[in-house]
Amino acid sequence: MPELISVTEFITETNEDYKAPTTSSFTTRMSHCRNTVTALEEVLDQDRS
Repeated sequence: MPELISVTEFITETNEDYKAPTTSSFTTRMSHCRNTVTALEEVLDQDRS
């Protein structure tokens, strides 16, 4: 299963990116954000079925 990211981790990463964009690791975590959104969408789609 792909690694997921919590809301708290997302906010922390976003805040760090905002404060120091040149040293941020936010772009490396984007795949985790995408994986989380995809997983949530799949669960919601299953709930609708």
